[in-house]
Amino acid sequence: MSKIIETLKLEHRLFRRYLDLFDQEMKAFEAGRSPRYELLEALLDYFTTFPDEWHHRKEDLVYDVMVTRSDVARSALYDLRIEHERLGAGAKKFGEHISDLRLGSDLPMNVIVEAGKTYSRLLRRHMVKEDDVFFPMAERYLTLQDWRDIEQTVQSSRNDPELSARLDRIDGVAGSIESIASSERY
Repeated sequence: MSKIIETLKLEHRLFRRYLDLFDQEMKAFEAGRSPRYELLEALLDYFTTFPDEWHHRKEDLVYDVMVTRSDVARSALYDLRIEHERLGAGAKKFGEHISDLRLGSDLPMNVIVEAGKTYSRLLRRHMVKEDDVFFPMAERYLTLQDWRDIEQTVQSSRNDPELSARLDRIDGVAGSIESIASSERY
């Protein structure tokens, strides 16, 4: 397995863990309890930042090479980038609902819960598609040189000081999520 695919799969595992935390907070909303807003806000910060800043960039590099190698891959994965955009918009919309709620909005709780559940469902479904279709196809169609080129591009990007600073901030957000999640609920 390529190093890039291995890293993307590890990131998916972390996303699933964070979605499990997110879903727990949605259950608190449904039960009429207050969620841990600090945790929700950190999760939303992570989900609206890390995928677009770094995770999807790496997937897009793989995708761009793969679709030049295979018409099958191109037709099977034509909507992958559209899904990335949809996921970003879904996380942002849910975040706006949470911000509005914290500012005293009278937005019905069922609207907030449904937006959160929809986002979680979309992201989980998207990751299954990537894990079960995209990654295996990439392993099949990309050459060793393709992987080396992609890895070099990723490393070059990571060395950009502005991106590096944003990724360091995201690492801090992930640390906050872990800290909040490990604290007692009530």
